[in-house]
Amino acid sequence: MRLLFQLFTFVCLLIQTLSAQSVVQSSSVAQSVIQSVAQTTAAVSGSAVATTAAAAAASSGAAVAASNNTSVDSAAANSIAALPTSASYGNSVYAASATFVTPTASKSVSPLYRIDSSENVTFVWSFTNLLVRPTNLTLAAVAPNKVTYTITSLDGTATSATWGLSNVPAASPLMMGMYQVQLYDQRGISASYSPGWLAPVTTLTIAFYSAESYVTPTGSKRYIYKCA
Repeated sequence: MRLLFQLFTFVCLLIQTLSAQSVVQSSSVAQSVIQSVAQTTAAVSGSAVATTAAAAAASSGAAVAASNNTSVDSAAANSIAALPTSASYGNSVYAASATFVTPTASKSVSPLYRIDSSENVTFVWSFTNLLVRPTNLTLAAVAPNKVTYTITSLDGTATSATWGLSNVPAASPLMMGMYQVQLYDQRGISASYSPGWLAPVTTLTIAFYSAESYVTPTGSKRYIYKCA
């Protein structure tokens, strides 16, 4: 009888031990599952955040590109050749302009050149707010007597030109004085301001001088003075 009691007690203890181990294993499995779920959730959340951030960046970039129509900031738009030759923009967009980098004038003195067939005048300019590529460009100079000298006709992407005075027509020689330099597109010097299109440029003035002789009005000797 006592043996049966001990055997019964042993069986009960064994059952309790097995039950406890089962609970521990179940708890361990549950923790593993929870950790796995947490990791998966974090990964999904991170992916969603990255996707959202990328979308926001793309949207922001598009907005910046759209707002920069007047300054042509992007690398592709800065290439004049990539611009359309015709387009329409709202009044919030400025007309394009060109600024002469060479020659440059001081506040009181215009660039000065000697009237000589060996003389060359180099012009270099840059564009601002240009959204429509000119089909062609014309560079000209208007003399004090209102005679217009067409220096050259250029491709619309040009940003420089050289005026060789040896090319000035003999029938219309240069005279001393101030010359207004003009740069304009295929629409002409009288083209109206249009958003994104190049407005005619007439801001640069250059001057020409010549070697002049002077003879004294009296006396037998003649003294000749020449400009350097």
